[in-house]
Amino acid sequence: MSKPRAWRSPEKIRKCRPRPVTDAPFEIPDSKVGQLDALLHGTGVLELVDVELAGRPGPKGLPVRSVLVGLLLSLHYHRSASLADVCRVLLDELRAPARGWLGIPDPGSLDAHGRHAFTRCVYRSFDRLTTALDPFRCDRRRRLPADEAMLAASAWEDTDAERVRRRALLQEISDRLVLITVRLAHRRGLFKGWLGDIGVDTTPVPAWHHEPSEHRGLASVEITAGWHYCGGSDEGIFGHSATLLVAASRRHPAGHPQAGKRVSQHPQLVLGLVLDSPGKRIGPNAIHALTALASFGFPTGILASDRAYTDQVSKHFAQPARRLGYQLVLDYKRENRGIQGTHEGALLVDGSLACPAMPTALAQATLDLSDKAVRGIDDDTLLREQIAAREPYYLRLK
Repeated sequence: MSKPRAWRSPEKIRKCRPRPVTDAPFEIPDSKVGQLDALLHGTGVLELVDVELAGRPGPKGLPVRSVLVGLLLSLHYHRSASLADVCRVLLDELRAPARGWLGIPDPGSLDAHGRHAFTRCVYRSFDRLTTALDPFRCDRRRRLPADEAMLAASAWEDTDAERVRRRALLQEISDRLVLITVRLAHRRGLFKGWLGDIGVDTTPVPAWHHEPSEHRGLASVEITAGWHYCGGSDEGIFGHSATLLVAASRRHPAGHPQAGKRVSQHPQLVLGLVLDSPGKRIGPNAIHALTALASFGFPTGILASDRAYTDQVSKHFAQPARRLGYQLVLDYKRENRGIQGTHEGALLVDGSLACPAMPTALAQATLDLSDKAVRGIDDDTLLREQIAAREPYYLRLK
């Protein structure tokens, strides 16, 4: 590697090995800017945003497209969604061609006041976007009194037509941003051999801001956030809950020449994402993500979930999931295993309908077993044989 000009210091390099430190700013390749710009255009999100912003008064600031591309670049290179980092990326890390594509001024021509004015343009543009999409606009720069915050949070739950429309629009934008990578992978044939198996889970997304203060009577800046409790934990995480769908894979009994222990080589991509307040709409959010995935024509295989979905009312999760063609794999508590009830004469055995002629020994094979015993079925030959012997008795879809 040839030595650059005077901005490389050998003394600094020796002190900071193995990664050299330079005084030159980092530059993002134009190809990466173009790639993320094309990805954003492919989602169709910009068209939805333009419709919402059409005719709104006030200064427009920087184009929304430029701010969103800056956010993608900041996330990709710095793992940050802060607007301060977006401003730094757009001003200091883009080359001249990319700045021209996005309408960014030459940083060399800006003094301190000019840089501050550009920063205000970025913040103004993002504020304009969130104002148009927020179902209930309130002051997000300070902690509101608890009663005001409760009023604002309730607006995210009511049935006002305009608020319902904006909530649906926000979810559509989220769906398009997530599914664009799925669409590209599908177009390139990367899901060939995938059986349609999906894992669904609700995971916490911690909030950046402090939780509500009962002593001071103040709410959190994140008015829709709450306490998320992971399974088996008594300590909550303040933030939101993200319902995630992931392309799963079954284990191959003897291994696969190319995929190893997996039966296919498909990428284990996120197939759906719904962000919501903790404990709310757990089942319906999963069904929404599965329904959005149906347009791709993927096969429907196993849908594996944890106990957060096992405890859902059947019409909120189990019934619509089965209507979509998925075979549910649920995690039951110790006292809920074995024969769980009947439906029009059929037995409900560990979540699956079976012929009433199934022997009791097979139907009750998992009754009162510990979680460790059920999850360690590979090490229990008798239990594995009993579960396999149930197969002929299960009712089939026609």
